Amino acid sequence: MEAQGGRRSEEFLKLYRMLEGALEKRYTGKKMSSGSVVMEYLHDADSVPCRADLDMCREIRNLLSHNTDDNGEAVVEPSEGVLNTLREIARYVQRPRLAVDYGTPGDRILFAHPNDPALDVMRHMLRMGYSHVPVRDRTGLVGVFSAASLMRYVGETGFDSLDNALRIGQLKIVLDFEDERREKYIFFDKNATLTSVRVAFEPHREHKSRPAVAFITEDGTPDTRVLAILTPSDLLKDAE
Repeated sequence: MEAQGGRRSEEFLKLYRMLEGALEKRYTGKKMSSGSVVMEYLHDADSVPCRADLDMCREIRNLLSHNTDDNGEAVVEPSEGVLNTLREIARYVQRPRLAVDYGTPGDRILFAHPNDPALDVMRHMLRMGYSHVPVRDRTGLVGVFSAASLMRYVGETGFDSLDNALRIGQLKIVLDFEDERREKYIFFDKNATLTSVRVAFEPHREHKSRPAVAFITEDGTPDTRVLAILTPSDLLKDAE
């Protein structure tokens, strides 16, 4: 039994070192608020699914590494179940699910351009069942057209402003990403994980509005190619 326990302890520490190695790669070149890559990850949104188990494994690792009884033996002995838990955590860290794989891919997104007739865009949205349409010009994304932005525009200009001559570009006053009165949109780069996006959609204590759409772009800014978009319904489908 002692030999088996020693084997499990050795394997646990080996797995833990592998996990630390994977996290060191993750945080290479990034400013960390903690001296430990494991502690840094515990404060990262991506750790939510495994946070409690990882914290338990961290405590076991500390006991194995720094505490022994009077005979020099470790004071704890990881079970096979704990080993399996640590294996799962290591797999999760090494192969995280990327958000770009779970949204509507860029080649299937309906984009609008400033010169597009607004009524035509609305008809496309109704026919295809889209609630939000990104608007882009040669420089990149300039805003998002939605039912909410349309209602704001009508509220500010009146129903008479809706005619066949109205162009998407004329709605600029309600498309601006920086307008705090409009729906909230968030941007992530191509390496963003599904968990980090899901956490960003969760309500917060500050009572800030929940994002309507998450954009996955090459570098996480509106100025580069859109790779995918995710809405709350996309995250619900994944949870199911």
